[in-house]
Amino acid sequence: MESNKTYHLLFKYGLLGIGLLVIFVPLLSFVFPSAVELNGEAGVMSPITTSVFGIIGVILIVLFFSIKEKFAVVEVGNQTITIKQNGEEKIFEWLAIDSISQFHFIFPPLYSLKIKDKTVWFNTEPKYTSVGGYTTDHSEMGNLIRKKKRELGI
Repeated sequence: MESNKTYHLLFKYGLLGIGLLVIFVPLLSFVFPSAVELNGEAGVMSPITTSVFGIIGVILIVLFFSIKEKFAVVEVGNQTITIKQNGEEKIFEWLAIDSISQFHFIFPPLYSLKIKDKTVWFNTEPKYTSVGGYTTDHSEMGNLIRKKKRELGI
């Protein structure tokens, strides 16, 4: 069972896309004032609004560069876990896992996996239930992770 690659790319590059979009909109309002409508009025945004959009966009892009290396495609088996990251593939035994946990308020399910001094984030298939923002993973991969956590006391 392997991480969903589409959601892997969305998680990894989502902040970059949103940050660039937030920066691009104020720039677009200066070049084409009638193309951007804010609060029902078309025209150039005020300098304060442009600054706020720019700052938020820069923060999102900096956040992207600070966490993008944490995302990996993970393949979970009964005996081993394979981590595919930056063109490298590393295989670990389940006993080498320090901790594995799900971020319960992010959907589709996103997990944190800690091995020695390295932490990676990975997703599973989008088979989940979300009630009040609390997400429960129902994928085969999520079921295997819960089973292994229970067996090994991780």
